[in-house]
Amino acid sequence: MTKYAPALAFLPLHRVEVRNSLRLTETKGLITSEERRRIFKQLAQDMRDGFLKHVVVAWSDILRRADELSEKYRVKHGQRAIDLLHVAAALESGIGTFLSFDRRQCGLAEAAGLQVKP
Repeated sequence: MTKYAPALAFLPLHRVEVRNSLRLTETKGLITSEERRRIFKQLAQDMRDGFLKHVVVAWSDILRRADELSEKYRVKHGQRAIDLLHVAAALESGIGTFLSFDRRQCGLAEAAGLQVKP
């Protein structure tokens, strides 16, 4: 991922999604609580080291943009609300490159004019 940018944007939305995903992974028994805590610490270290960059956003603008994306692309991509929020956040933050492995997010991001990787 470091080949795409010197720092990756890390919005509060990303924090919630990543941490919740790790908690669910622990609940399913796929990782231990110690592994989850270690990953949480690594995320905090990545923020301090500048690998992950906190980006301040105007949530009202992101929500408005997400609704516009929903209206414009509602049938073509079958996106979920979280997909809309991720793409809207990237657009509103001025982030030109969108990193995701989620095909719905990637299709929507590309249609909205973002460069999609990987």
